[in-house]
Amino acid sequence: MKVKEIASIIKGEVCGDENLEIRGVSGLDIAKEADISFLADNKFLDLAKISKASCLITKKPFSIEGKTVIFTENPALSFIKVIEYFYPYRKIKPGISHHAIIEDDVSMGDCPFIAPYVVICEGVRIGKNIKIFPFTYIGSESIIGDDVEIKTSVTILNNTIIGNKVIIHPGTVIGSDGYGYVTDRKRHYKIPQIGKVVIEDDCEIGANVTIDRASFKETRIKQGTKIDNLVQIGHNVTVGENNLIVAQVGIGGSSKLGRNVTLAGQVGVTDHCEIGDGVIVAGQAGVSNNVPPNAIYWGCPARDLRLVKRIHAATVKLPELLKRVKKIEKTIEKLEREVDAKKRDI
Repeated sequence: MKVKEIASIIKGEVCGDENLEIRGVSGLDIAKEADISFLADNKFLDLAKISKASCLITKKPFSIEGKTVIFTENPALSFIKVIEYFYPYRKIKPGISHHAIIEDDVSMGDCPFIAPYVVICEGVRIGKNIKIFPFTYIGSESIIGDDVEIKTSVTILNNTIIGNKVIIHPGTVIGSDGYGYVTDRKRHYKIPQIGKVVIEDDCEIGANVTIDRASFKETRIKQGTKIDNLVQIGHNVTVGENNLIVAQVGIGGSSKLGRNVTLAGQVGVTDHCEIGDGVIVAGQAGVSNNVPPNAIYWGCPARDLRLVKRIHAATVKLPELLKRVKKIEKTIEKLEREVDAKKRDI
């Protein structure tokens, strides 16, 4: 494929040899001749200069001497389009395996793919173009929209609602009981969890994620949210639109996240917290109080990033400050002894 053809697909501007032949796509560090890669951040500029990639997708004013480049407004997004062209999504032939177990009163739209050993319980409603891979279980009375892809070994328990164009990766459990107990002096009594989970359109749920059903109403993941692997979302939680929730995050019950929130890896959110729109919480932070909109928080307990940085900067100086304090203490002790001696001489 020629560079000019790629530029046409991504609506880019070529600088260099537009007839250069491209045979593959790759990252900057592992690219070889005839590969195309991308540069979206100047911190990778030195790597781009030594990369063997024959062509780079980038944005102005970046340019690399001796390399053909294609300028676009968003190099990373353009590169995704190129990857999809070179590696188109594998089409799966529709069909329902005779090894699948489908109970009574199940309805499905057109062109379903149901793999062997899938279990679909009674009363389930499924849209068109569904793809369900082996060993997945879908509980009774659940509703699943159009163009949904459910990977292998996923468990979706009863009364779960999943919107359109949702992807769920292997090992995830949706709709398990929330963690709720009443305790007296002798034992813990389980609170029945009779609510549901709702996952809206265009969400992606990573591998081995657990999303608990609500006690009474619903746990809701709103449209466009992307959840990484190994995330725990407690009962009654509401996750707003277009959130990014990175691996090993835990969100306590009844917490509410606004729109466009980012929780970095291993963030913990205690129960009943409210996190405003546009908030970023940095890795391994512990959120124990409400967070205002558009804040950047870090630390445990999580606080405004600027404050935490000042605290860390001061912490680095503590050893030297301790030395100075000890020196001052010795000076004070010496002065006190001198004062006492003068008093005795009077």
